[in-house]
Amino acid sequence: MSNPKPPSPRRTRAFAVVLLALLAGYGVWLGMRAVVVAGGADSSGYLNSARLLAAGQGFTPLQVPAEFGGPGAVPPIHFTPVGFFPRSGHPADLAPTYPSGLPLQFAVAGRWLGWTAGPLAVMLAAALGALWLTYLLGRELGLSPELAATGAVLLAAAPVFVFTSVQPLSDTPATTWVLAAAWAALRSRRHRGWAVAAGVAFAVAVLVRPTNVLLAPAVALLVGPDWRRLLGFVAGGLPGAAWLAGYQHVLYGHALASGYGDIFAAFGWQYGAPTARHFGLWLTRLLPPLLLGLPLFALAHPATRGRVVTALVLGAGTLIGCYLFYEVSHEVWWCLRFILPALPLLLLAGLLGVEALACGPGRRWPWGFRPMAALVLLLWGLGLAGFWHRRLQPLQVRPQELAYAAGATAARELFPPDALVVSLAFSGNLLFHTGHPVLRWDQVSPEDFARYARLAAAAGRPVRALLFDAERADAFRRCPGPWREVGRRGTVGLWALGPLTAPVPGP
Repeated sequence: MSNPKPPSPRRTRAFAVVLLALLAGYGVWLGMRAVVVAGGADSSGYLNSARLLAAGQGFTPLQVPAEFGGPGAVPPIHFTPVGFFPRSGHPADLAPTYPSGLPLQFAVAGRWLGWTAGPLAVMLAAALGALWLTYLLGRELGLSPELAATGAVLLAAAPVFVFTSVQPLSDTPATTWVLAAAWAALRSRRHRGWAVAAGVAFAVAVLVRPTNVLLAPAVALLVGPDWRRLLGFVAGGLPGAAWLAGYQHVLYGHALASGYGDIFAAFGWQYGAPTARHFGLWLTRLLPPLLLGLPLFALAHPATRGRVVTALVLGAGTLIGCYLFYEVSHEVWWCLRFILPALPLLLLAGLLGVEALACGPGRRWPWGFRPMAALVLLLWGLGLAGFWHRRLQPLQVRPQELAYAAGATAARELFPPDALVVSLAFSGNLLFHTGHPVLRWDQVSPEDFARYARLAAAAGRPVRALLFDAERADAFRRCPGPWREVGRRGTVGLWALGPLTAPVPGP
């Protein structure tokens, strides 16, 4: 798969320096648009879990006002913020829902740099690491510098990559660690020590996103049929596997349990067809369709077929095949984030297809085929990215997340410290930023709320609500009463429950 005349080391180094400069510029651009706020379920879940781990804790206490009888006297789900669930057999504890891999990284960075700069540094390092590793992996595969750089640029421009890189989500870090494992696995062919590094990186990838375990056969294929290297790969992954088993045993009662509960209930054959259409539609919209078909050419051509391209296609196919049957994968365009670790593998497999063409019809233009193919794919991909960035607006996540920050600041200013706050979207945010006990409006009935309101009034505890306008009608239908707005921050309303003017039925 080498070029007729490989580029000189000096030219390759100069090309790499230019790429690093572009990467730094991309990092500045991304950093100016990234936001670290404990917002909805995902971002607040990861950040709340990180703060627990930084304090050496696995659980957070269930906050139930004393006048309600304490944790054992009420359904715990009524007072459970998003991103947590009641711990079985321990009614006073809440366990994090999300895996520990990303919170561990946030915890380390948060302890050193603070809870804004620390997670931001992790997010940016993951995004830039994914792009640089895509280039390095392409070079390790034998691609020319131009083709390897094309893969990195197309990934950087993809709206779904930008979307997952500007907020505290696990998708970009999961991609980075998968790429690190694949790159180290290929380098282990020259030095067995890299097989251990591949095992470590793969273990972190699984800690960040447990479904990455499905990529084990693909990474093992890249390590190659050498028992010493495979043993090193396994040895490198053992500490991470031990942590995963121990963490899940302590928090969820079993080494193979998770915070998602019965995860298999979220998968079903009936989701396969609509998700296949959804993935196919958006992949061909966001990436050059030709590039997505070239992996088949790479698999067929004698110059490129082999275990390397097989591993790339196997890894991408396994991950995409898994999420074809996930119940939410077909809902919106950004559900492509579930298969984000597969995208650079697909891109690189497609670029190996370009290499196969260069060894076939492209032989007529030995000096220009690869650069020209890279340019065509680059312009095509950037054109698609520009069009869909304008349509999809992935950077709008920043103002949306800042609404959570504004709501939390207003709650600290306007709500009494002992207030019980009715919320759903803001429940994890309140736990991280204010510490107010929350009442989940989506989990209570009007009768439940009437009882809680009566008991709170009798104890002199104020009841407040922090709600997005979009959830207000449903919230007040489940939690009726004499509500009055006491503050507003854009689309966020702050509400106070007035004195009860009529008897409220007892329990």
